[in-house]
Amino acid sequence: MVKKEFTDKLRVRAPLDQLRFNEHEGGLSAEFDKHLLEKHLPRTQGIVTGDRTLADTLNTVIPDSTRNALRETEFVGVFGRVVKQKGHGGTICLQYFYVWDYQAVPEHEADYEPIFVYLDGSRRYAIYDLVHYCSRRLDLDSEMAFRMIPGWHSFLPAKLNDSEIDKGLEVQPLSDKHLQSWWTIPEEKARLKVEGFIRDPFLLEAPGHFMDEPDENAQTMCCSFLQIEQALNEFEDPKKGIAEGVKRAFFGCVGFLALYRLGAYLQLLGEMNDIGMVRIPISLSSINVATIGKMLQDGFVSLTNAGKKLLEGFHSSKEDE
Repeated sequence: MVKKEFTDKLRVRAPLDQLRFNEHEGGLSAEFDKHLLEKHLPRTQGIVTGDRTLADTLNTVIPDSTRNALRETEFVGVFGRVVKQKGHGGTICLQYFYVWDYQAVPEHEADYEPIFVYLDGSRRYAIYDLVHYCSRRLDLDSEMAFRMIPGWHSFLPAKLNDSEIDKGLEVQPLSDKHLQSWWTIPEEKARLKVEGFIRDPFLLEAPGHFMDEPDENAQTMCCSFLQIEQALNEFEDPKKGIAEGVKRAFFGCVGFLALYRLGAYLQLLGEMNDIGMVRIPISLSSINVATIGKMLQDGFVSLTNAGKKLLEGFHSSKEDE
């Protein structure tokens, strides 16, 4: 049963003229500029309908609890504000948060997914949430868009046709009242965990993390998915890329000398399995140090058809050195 206890704190309501935008560091300014925010709103696919489509498409392939959570999740809206560096020619950051009232994997109430768009002279790029607030950078052009990963609500870059793009998304104000309400939700899993890089988005790096101090689990997950990304870019066949990436992630991000990281690695694989991206034919709880090496050699993780479709058009840009 999906429980939604913090609707009032999540769905903040106030007249625009009563909203303030003072949650920023010195030397910066913030405001709500609806025209600018909607002009540069990232092109996306699946924001409103992706969760339900996944539940209906995969049906019994994914766990019952995941399917039920997907069907009961509602998109609250996209919230944004404009943060500027003071002075002539300063960089502008358009902060967008895509907000749902629930997340199916891992299951918890309230979910906030950031895409920050930077306008720097003629350069236009985004730093976005790949998974678990792992940050990635993408140079934007007229073809590039973001495919929302159902269940996770994070993003993969993709080249999409106009017919595939979400329509009718309206940017609402991301005000101090919204941020303070989301930051103070009593339940830790339902609370917005991005703070420092909201107040100063110009310090955010990619690859990196949207949270100020990601813990060991978060760092392991980010490391692991980075290895998977790199393998996907090397192999033309995404099925081979997934198998190689999972292997590299274990040896490069966990290894036999740091098995305290194994839990985070297996959690990531379990979540990929629960959203139907990969298929794992064994129970992850049965994996231990004695079996992990052989299982990786045997390619125990395989890409599903749904996962292959999700990765179609997968593209990664070169991050700044």
